[in-house]
Amino acid sequence: MSAKIFLLAAAAASLFAAGCANRCDYAQTKCQYQCNRNYQVCELHGNDEFYCRNEIGNCVSSCEADRSSCHSWLWY
Repeated sequence: MSAKIFLLAAAAASLFAAGCANRCDYAQTKCQYQCNRNYQVCELHGNDEFYCRNEIGNCVSSCEADRSSCHSWLWY
């Protein structure tokens, strides 16, 4: 009987962990989408191409930094 309880607890922990990872992945995808959108707006405003590329690079770096610290279900 305790083996079944252990397996159920392990399965629940695994699902919980997967849920946290999915939230983090979703948040990163959303962040990168926003970076791409900001890049397009930057170009539409007639800004220098290198300026816009620098801005998207900074934005993507910020997304990756946020993703690397994402360990909690409370993130986003």
